[in-house]
Amino acid sequence: MIAFLADAFVKATVILVLAAIVTICLRRSSASLRHLVWTLACGGVLALPLASALLPNWRVAGWPRLDVPMTFDANEQREPPLAAAASVAQVPHAVTPATTGAPAVRSSITLNWTALVLPVWLGGVLAVLIVVAIGMARIAWLERTTPPVEDEAWWLLVEDLSLEVGLTRQVRLLQAKGAAMPMTWGIRRPAILLPADADTWSAERRRDVLLHELAHVKRHDFFTQLIARIACAVYWFHPLVWLAATRLRGERERACDDHVLRAGADPSVYATHLLEIARDLRAARATVFASVAMARPAQLATRLLDVLDTRRRRDTLSARLAVPAWIVAIAVVVPLAAAAPRIAAPAPATRSIDTIPPVPAPVLKARRAPTPAGTSQDTTVVNALIARLKDENAGVRRAAAHSLGQLRDLHAVMPLIAVLADSDGEVRSAAVDALSELEDSRAIGPIAGLLKDPVADVRHNALSALSHWDQGVPTGPVVALLDDGSADVRREAVGLLEHLRARSAGPAIARLIHDPSADVRSAVVRALGELGEQSGAAAITEALSDPNPDVRENALGALNDLKAPIADATLINLMKDQNADVRQRAAELAGERSVVAAIPHLRRLIDDPRGDVREAATEALGHIADPAARQALQAALQSPDPKVRRAAAEALGQDP
Repeated sequence: MIAFLADAFVKATVILVLAAIVTICLRRSSASLRHLVWTLACGGVLALPLASALLPNWRVAGWPRLDVPMTFDANEQREPPLAAAASVAQVPHAVTPATTGAPAVRSSITLNWTALVLPVWLGGVLAVLIVVAIGMARIAWLERTTPPVEDEAWWLLVEDLSLEVGLTRQVRLLQAKGAAMPMTWGIRRPAILLPADADTWSAERRRDVLLHELAHVKRHDFFTQLIARIACAVYWFHPLVWLAATRLRGERERACDDHVLRAGADPSVYATHLLEIARDLRAARATVFASVAMARPAQLATRLLDVLDTRRRRDTLSARLAVPAWIVAIAVVVPLAAAAPRIAAPAPATRSIDTIPPVPAPVLKARRAPTPAGTSQDTTVVNALIARLKDENAGVRRAAAHSLGQLRDLHAVMPLIAVLADSDGEVRSAAVDALSELEDSRAIGPIAGLLKDPVADVRHNALSALSHWDQGVPTGPVVALLDDGSADVRREAVGLLEHLRARSAGPAIARLIHDPSADVRSAVVRALGELGEQSGAAAITEALSDPNPDVRENALGALNDLKAPIADATLINLMKDQNADVRQRAAELAGERSVVAAIPHLRRLIDDPRGDVREAATEALGHIADPAARQALQAALQSPDPKVRRAAAEALGQDP
């Protein structure tokens, strides 16, 4: 583990030092460009472990070896016979040598401190993530308890400014019940929080504050901040990562300030707004870790100087600059992640005693290409593991099979196939998993033979393994497992037949539409829709009345994929479903199919408790060319939900 962390420390240091040098060279460029550099640096150090696991090792002779053995050390000392005898007399637990002529061996055992590295590192990661989670929970609580802005002027202003900055995502405006720092959060559904006294602000301050926050949303600053926080959690022990996160935050605010000034704001007036907001308002407790606030006191002095500096460049980040920056970042991270020390020749055997097994470094699993038979890569290790496949202990055999799958050496294919006949079910399952990693077609037939195994987990693993191949898998034994006593096996069998595009198995799959397991029924509906057989439409239609809402929703999607007819009365009935996702899907299909009879029900769904359902119903009315639908859309313009009003306005502008 210490080798893993030390390697990550060195590589992260290289990336962050390079980023610092680049930003120093770009000190006269725009803040948005420097922010991109720090974003790529934080993302790069976060991607290093994953890239190191996925990429083949690039052996570099000059790269330092950082591995430290995590074992007990046994230090031996030879003594003359007389000294050994004296040692025996003084040490109560010493063992008398068998022959007086041979020199005695005295061993001292010392615990290596590196065994504590893993729990200490995990404790630090957990501590930082808990702080971030508290901030996210606080944001979620604010989102639930804070009402939307009631003043219509704010909504009109945010729509105008969204068009001005080119923002396509809809932004929610929330107004706190007290003094609160303007801030934003969210990725898919961004929100902006305003203080209670925001209604008393001048038109100029309203515009400047909203432009600043919308710039954050446009630039996805909440997401980049989240990347930096996660990087700080993983590298909590690295001071340069924390410094990079701080620099990223500062450049982010400067970039948004530049956006406001570029839009025509007066620098002195805007600086006054920043100063007054920072002085009079404070961010809610704990939200600083999970939101993007406008004017925290930290770094405010330098921000004000930058705002008032008329010589500063305030350009936006163009694709002409962003694309080369991404290319350079990839060109740095990829070879750096693959770099590893050149393996030295094996040292001669020593008499050290390893009293505990090595602790594996918690690296991410990587799928390596299978090593062709006849190559020398890991040959010694592979042969040793193959020999352990016949070990008398089942746990050893299981571990050997698992490791052979990870090594992905084709030498192991035939020995692993032989293990499929092992007396222990867990060993057979491990061999199946290993063969699926190797993806050698010679294993298809033997694995298919385990579809009749008496152990359900083995049958399940065999089905899962066969999904690694697109051809050559016999479908007959798979169809037979549709009647298996295990629900997991039945579900996996349905999924494998879907993967194999076994259309002839459609009727057999359709028989499971009344299976006791909801997971199996959902798999059946999805498979029948993907197979594209119209003969399965009847079974899917039956699933529309399934007691499980996921099954009903999937059935609607499958029928739509098949272009199969759905009775108007059925769609209308599903628009009254207790599950919001089902109501939403039914409303969407009613619009796509122009079901005129559904117009009154769609009109009622405009007042649904769920916002997604209301929006879907409004958009569905826009697809129905009928005067009643146009009247319903006109009524929707009075909805208290701005999303509904917006959808209605857009629909009314389209040709009926």
